[in-house]
Amino acid sequence: MRRWVLALGMMLTMAGVAQAVSIAELARTCGDDAKAYCAGVGYGDPMQQCLDTHYAKLSEGCQAIMDRLRGGEGVYLF
Repeated sequence: MRRWVLALGMMLTMAGVAQAVSIAELARTCGDDAKAYCAGVGYGDPMQQCLDTHYAKLSEGCQAIMDRLRGGEGVYLF
């Protein structure tokens, strides 16, 4: 799961959006969802598109994070 969270964080960081969501927050909220719905899709845009595609199935917390990211917030590593 840790690899999924780091990959998701790196993907969103590389997208060049403003930094606001921490990796720890992603781990708590979206790690299980990414593993469950997006295994094998790759990283970067494919991962974000996959999570967007499965938005209705994501946990409430992960949906909130995705909403923040859609609104322009990004990910910071520390």
